[in-house]
Amino acid sequence: MPVRTSDVMEHRWGRRIPLEVPVRLDLGGRPMGRGVLRNASISGALIETALELPVFTNLVVVLPTTSEALPGAVELAACVVRREPMTFAVEWRDMACQPIVELLEKHCGLHAASLRDDEAYTKERASCAFAY
Repeated sequence: MPVRTSDVMEHRWGRRIPLEVPVRLDLGGRPMGRGVLRNASISGALIETALELPVFTNLVVVLPTTSEALPGAVELAACVVRREPMTFAVEWRDMACQPIVELLEKHCGLHAASLRDDEAYTKERASCAFAY
């Protein structure tokens, strides 16, 4: 059976914010392990964990609450898009949802609109438009 891998091309949207947030990782409604969010953006995150999951695994990343408006733990549906030793990258199923935006705003002091900007992409990039 062929091994499934992810595309190495960067698909992240938004600024990557360094974090150190403990998370629980649930699969199929059951806790499977723990990890630490090492960085996150409005589109996904890098999670450090001993848990080994294949690319394309659907899971729930359970965060501690980030606001008084959302009491209790926050569950974010995600999909593993890249694996490395002791880490994996996930893409959020609901990009730029309120809990992740609040978490990022809290840790970096920026408003949501600023979180969409990414220093890796500059306005000087060549246009994809065809010249006639």
